Amino acid sequence: MGKKIGILGSGGWGISLALLLNKLKNKVFLWEPLKENYEILIKKRENINYFKGIRIPKIIEISNSLEETVLNSEILIIVVRSSFFRDTIKKLKLYYQNQPILIGTKGLELNTGKRMSEILKEFIKNDSYAVLSGPTIAKEVVKGYPTAAVVASNNKNISEFFQRIISCENFRIYSSKDIIGVEVGGAFKNIIAIGAGIIDGLKLGINTKSSYLTRGLNEMIKIGTFLGGEEKTFRGLSGMGDLITTSFSKYSRNRSFGEGIVKIGKEKYLKNAKMVIEGIPTTRAFYKLSKKLDIELPITEAIYRIIYKNSDVRKEIKKLMLRELKKE
Repeated sequence: MGKKIGILGSGGWGISLALLLNKLKNKVFLWEPLKENYEILIKKRENINYFKGIRIPKIIEISNSLEETVLNSEILIIVVRSSFFRDTIKKLKLYYQNQPILIGTKGLELNTGKRMSEILKEFIKNDSYAVLSGPTIAKEVVKGYPTAAVVASNNKNISEFFQRIISCENFRIYSSKDIIGVEVGGAFKNIIAIGAGIIDGLKLGINTKSSYLTRGLNEMIKIGTFLGGEEKTFRGLSGMGDLITTSFSKYSRNRSFGEGIVKIGKEKYLKNAKMVIEGIPTTRAFYKLSKKLDIELPITEAIYRIIYKNSDVRKEIKKLMLRELKKE
């Protein structure tokens, strides 16, 4: 017997999870907060801006009412954009019935530098929650290509519960207790993926990209362990795994944004972009955090200057290459 699952957010990732969980014989409720987007979803049964061409079967109930979605659900999965996360949780608290919560949103809150689970805990005090991350490009999940991800929780029963709910022949879930590591890895990789796109746009080759990603992973580990994550987590699915897929996939918004900076320019790319590029606010959030904590993150600082100071990409690459020599 399946579960009644409410998915909060109808972007590509939300729709992918809705389709996956529907195939696994669960009753799925999909919440879209914006009235105009909801009306398009109901009429066309697809998200024409974020996930064009992917049909949502009528058995999946789409709602514009958070109250209705929450009260109908035994389990809640939150996949709204990071900038909308706090507002969503604040409203969710009004109707919350102690359901297990899975956080699929990746990023840091811009003003506070908080992880999504930290925001959740401000409003919901129990430990019935987990976080989900890994190499999960939505369009490939929908196509049924095999992949794996990790669910982390302080509550072993909760992580294993979600592991059983989501795992299937095409989607393998591992469990973890390292919430910090999983969240930091899932967020930080978006910064590095922007730089990977810049390298692709400049056609600098595999040596450059491999070197860059290795040092990018090092920055992830550096700040992630400082914040309390475990190094092995960053070498796992939510760290290196997600970093690789986001830095190479043609579907990756962050990698494509980096490539677009080189090919058509930042402003023109953003003007035409229909999807949220989480790496942009995440870069600023981690940059601010690194300055506050006095942690040197040269790649992150370079990406920050390119995005927010309009620094020249070749100048930033040269600056990285000519830094003081040191041990690996």
